[in-house]
Amino acid sequence: MKIEIEEVGPCKKLLKFEIPKETIEEEWQKQLKEVSRMANLPGFRKGKAPRKLLEKNYGDKIVEEVKRAIVSSSYQETIEKNKLSPVGDPDVGDINLELGKPLKFEVTLEVLPTFELGEYKGMQLKRKPVSVTDEDIDKALETISRQKAQLTVVKSGKVKDEDFIICDCEVGVNGEVVWTDKELEVMVSGSQVADINVPDLKKSLVGAKSEDKVSMDVELGDSFSVEQHRNKSAKLEISIKEIKRPKSPKINDELAKQVGYDTLDELKEFMSQRLEMEKKRMAEGEMQEQISSKLIEMADFDMPEDMKAHHTNERLHKYQHDLINKGTPQEEIEKNLEDLKNASEESVVRDFKMSLVLEQIAEKERIFVTEDDVNRRISEMAGMYGLDTAGMKKQLEKMNSMSNLRHQLRESKTLNLLMKEANIEEVKEEVKKETKEKSKQKEK
Repeated sequence: MKIEIEEVGPCKKLLKFEIPKETIEEEWQKQLKEVSRMANLPGFRKGKAPRKLLEKNYGDKIVEEVKRAIVSSSYQETIEKNKLSPVGDPDVGDINLELGKPLKFEVTLEVLPTFELGEYKGMQLKRKPVSVTDEDIDKALETISRQKAQLTVVKSGKVKDEDFIICDCEVGVNGEVVWTDKELEVMVSGSQVADINVPDLKKSLVGAKSEDKVSMDVELGDSFSVEQHRNKSAKLEISIKEIKRPKSPKINDELAKQVGYDTLDELKEFMSQRLEMEKKRMAEGEMQEQISSKLIEMADFDMPEDMKAHHTNERLHKYQHDLINKGTPQEEIEKNLEDLKNASEESVVRDFKMSLVLEQIAEKERIFVTEDDVNRRISEMAGMYGLDTAGMKKQLEKMNSMSNLRHQLRESKTLNLLMKEANIEEVKEEVKKETKEKSKQKEK
């Protein structure tokens, strides 16, 4: 067998094969024998029919089997001999097989890039100090207070961002009222009135008063309740009957009791501990980002183009789907499509390079995932989802996620090694000017 390998693009190779006629004849005889063993021709016992008759009746089948066997064996031998790592399926060119002649064909394939690792141990990292301030605790308590807010009726005044309104609504198409509803509760900062998407809802409502009528142009979507008017332009009229505003409870012992603590001091202590844990996780996450950036710098190679295009397209569709679910208008998505595509491609390339570099480090450092590692992680996930360990494992197997879980665990162990081997510099966090002013006022 003669083989030529050409570089035809980033991580793309063209394999040119020439298979000797003797190899073709040998494989032909092998396939002919197999057909003879199974063929049921009148007047002949199985295995006894003459070659010409077999070739006449089963020639097309024999040709296809010879092609399949020759291409498969020669391709596999070339991959192993040249230590290539294919990505995706190869593209096999036309194959014209004739007995008594060498067989020539070409295969185009993408392969994983090869690269040299830089020095990955002893990275210089910076870590912010983990400290919880009184201001942090105050903000956390304010958040809890807002979560416990109760809606109260605003007897006079104008609609604000955080309000809810009770209203009567009607939709008109070409001057004809096609839908009405009464006593609807609508969130001012939202973008929905019943099943109608209203992107400018807040802009239209803020500043209005009880008994006001507010009109706006809308597009009735696929889910509009009156089927014959779906996807039409319409006029939405909202009659405000009542304004309701969230009123947060005072931050005191009573609030602490509402969330399961006897006193405000106990709640503050809990919040301090929780905030400290969150800040530690954030600090560690920031250091992992530093590691990721340094590893990406090492990954001085191009990504296979076809693979990049495929995964970029997948991620682009995911971004679009997420935006649609959030109520983003289609025209806005279309307007930003190029930016979304660039962001998709950038994240795909970054993830691919990171994964490849981490895999090579894991191989070099002999980092492996044990069954104990896997079972421990499954047990943690089971606790999060309220399942038993066996049930969680069964769910992962059903979703074909076990190999992905092992891959994630290996990457995590590799990152932990890099963190352990890094040189970490503790840096002082900048104190905001506003915070300094507050401190001075307290001192006075």
